[in-house]
Amino acid sequence: MNTVLSADHQDALQEFMNISMGRAANKLATLLDLHVTISVPSIRLATDEDLTRLRKSESDYYYTRQSFFGGMDGELITLISRLGCQQVVADLNRVKGYASDSINVDESILDISNILSGASLKGLCEQIDVKTKIQPPVLFEPSRQPLPVSEWKLSLIMEISFLIEKDSFAARTIICFADRDLDRMLERLDELL
Repeated sequence: MNTVLSADHQDALQEFMNISMGRAANKLATLLDLHVTISVPSIRLATDEDLTRLRKSESDYYYTRQSFFGGMDGELITLISRLGCQQVVADLNRVKGYASDSINVDESILDISNILSGASLKGLCEQIDVKTKIQPPVLFEPSRQPLPVSEWKLSLIMEISFLIEKDSFAARTIICFADRDLDRMLERLDELL
């Protein structure tokens, strides 16, 4: 595949992701009654350095992965900071009405991942009119399981950071498209431009 990500593609994807991620951040902020800040999306073709950087962050982050398929295939990878996570999990469980002694950290991490990543991809797909099914997220450890993006030599990485300053909590979402679907995504963007 000889994929080229043009400036127009980057601008369009950045705008679509700003809208999608903004909605996801607003959903989490409303749920937790906290201010959530998002970064400007970073959009680029994946490099070996990107994959290495992801593998080396395990001591600082929990990892989730979420497959999607249909109109596009790929993986969502969400890195949720260990710092501040306990407080955000406690806040989420309080909102759900759970007793503090019945907190399930893993379940809450998956909920946060689904809110941020799943909602963001769903929003992107709606904006570009592509029907894609998104699987529920699962926890994984890069030291024990290979990162799913390592299977795709040419993937598009769209990276957005979420920050809850009150709790020193951060999360990053990376949407990796399988290289066989990257051209399809760019063709769809060309139709919309």
